Amino acid sequence: EKWLLFVLEQVLSNALKYTPSGGTISIFLESPKTLCIRDTGIGIAAEDLPRIFEKGFTGCNGITDKKASGIGLYLCRQIMEKLSHTIRIESEMGVGTKVYLGLDTVSL
Repeated sequence: EKWLLFVLEQVLSNALKYTPSGGTISIFLESPKTLCIRDTGIGIAAEDLPRIFEKGFTGCNGITDKKASGIGLYLCRQIMEKLSHTIRIESEMGVGTKVYLGLDTVSL
């Protein structure tokens, strides 16, 4: 419970940080065991998406935002794997980001 809460806080913190005022953040069930957090923020560049879970990677948004450490999403992926859950992100620059937390147990 504690570690899943950490992941939720990190994802929501990112959504708040990268969604300008007037934007929206939605939390809903995509399917019975998949929680989706969607924002209308600045989005993530397509070329950065494959690397966003790498330790220390901040991408083009991290260069602009000096507060980015590149540790948050890395820790989220590690925690979700330890909990036998999944995390997946879809994003488009200027449109927003969707984070999918698969809460079904995956086989190890």
